Amino acid sequence: MRKMIYFALAIGGLVLIAPQQSSAQHRGHEREWKQDKERRKYEEKRDKEYRKYLEKREKEDRKYHKEVAKSYRKGYRHGAPAWASAHRYDSRHHVYFRDYKTFYDPYRGGYVYMRNGRWNFSANVPSFMLNVNLGAANIRIVKDVAISRHPEDFYNDYRWD
Repeated sequence: MRKMIYFALAIGGLVLIAPQQSSAQHRGHEREWKQDKERRKYEEKRDKEYRKYLEKREKEDRKYHKEVAKSYRKGYRHGAPAWASAHRYDSRHHVYFRDYKTFYDPYRGGYVYMRNGRWNFSANVPSFMLNVNLGAANIRIVKDVAISRHPEDFYNDYRWD
């Protein structure tokens, strides 16, 4: 019985002493806890500003990509010219319209023609070819001039007609 009483007193003493010792271990740490709190507030403020910056940047990126996609769709909206399917043309080579002395340049996406002794470029069909059925026109597909080169530069080197 005596052993049980000593044992109960020992446990009771530990229960009473343990909180005092644990609070003694943290004495003088209030200043550090305050600094931790201030640091957390600073980090939250910094993170909030960074999230705001990221949202603004993402919004600008979305706007930029929307404009780029819009200009891309506008530039390549029509694909191959209307007359291409009639000639089974696949936009890999230059085309020379023999009767009109005009080239179609797929790299630049337009027509190159001679006017007043100078080569002119037009993204649209030239005015003198507006009423012409280009699907039935006499053409020559120019395979020996690289697609990245201007076909008019080679006009004098070949017999086109």
